[in-house]
Amino acid sequence: MTEPTIIFAQGIEMPPDILAQVQHMKPAGFTLQMLPHTASAAEIAVAIREAEYLTGFPRFLPDEAYTEAKRLKLLQVLSAGYDYVNIAGARKARIPICANGGANSVAVAEHAIMLMLAVYRKLVAFHQNVAGGQWHRGIPRTVDIYELEGKTVGLVGLGNIGRQVARRVKAFDAEVIYYDTFRLSPQEEKKLGVQYAPLDTLLATADIVSLHVPLNESTRHLIDAQVLGRMKPTAIVINTCRGEVVNEQALIAALQHRRILGAGLDTQAKEPPDSNNPLLTLPNVTLTPHSAGPTVDSYHKRFQNGYANIERVARGQAPLWVIPEMRDLFKAGRGLD
Repeated sequence: MTEPTIIFAQGIEMPPDILAQVQHMKPAGFTLQMLPHTASAAEIAVAIREAEYLTGFPRFLPDEAYTEAKRLKLLQVLSAGYDYVNIAGARKARIPICANGGANSVAVAEHAIMLMLAVYRKLVAFHQNVAGGQWHRGIPRTVDIYELEGKTVGLVGLGNIGRQVARRVKAFDAEVIYYDTFRLSPQEEKKLGVQYAPLDTLLATADIVSLHVPLNESTRHLIDAQVLGRMKPTAIVINTCRGEVVNEQALIAALQHRRILGAGLDTQAKEPPDSNNPLLTLPNVTLTPHSAGPTVDSYHKRFQNGYANIERVARGQAPLWVIPEMRDLFKAGRGLD
């Protein structure tokens, strides 16, 4: 009997040791075909025509790629976000798209905390001063430098990542409020130590607004000029989800005119950004290159979850972590970010 085939599409160039994990962790009874990171959408489409499973970080594929893949049973992405895939095309072919089951939630949560502290403690500016022999010159020691303790952290989105952030923020003796389209039960809120707040209330009261939502039509430019205008002048914005959740021009204006204190951004509207993007030179911004999720540890968990879900479908069970846009077609397991 021919073994079912798993196509692994990198999408991004991965280090050799990470690619070795992909091969080493492959479950028995499956054939693995690994495509180079340079594989085009057309090449991926050809590869999946006779395959049962597609995983990795595949490119946007046209509708016909899915309709012609008659044997394909699952598109298992290895990221929490999935805005880069053709949801409508996969839906038309009734191929479930599943996210990574929170495999990178700890990595992103730790990164979000790091950005909060980096913005509050002016880490980048202080590092540059010390490295440049300037010591305290140009930055007063106590101006706009804050502690996390006692602050109100507002989490917009409380999926896998948001919950991990909440647990870590509580360790700093900060208050956590959240907004999500799916509210937790009172028992769950108490256990996690969070309080629900309508979005307008969260924005007006939070010292830190941390974004943890998927990018879709309802969240695109969720944080715009009007929203930023409702925030405290001492508030900071942390974005580790998708750059387009924020109206970047509105954020730049708010930062330039000191309508808010600062921002810590792992994602931007255009990646990499143009060299003349004002965010690159604003002193109240801390930037990282969309690097919150990829860690040695998170990759292991991504492959583990991805392969486990493939095995689950191969046994005839319903897939876990089906994206919300397709849950009406397929029985879903746990929730997603």
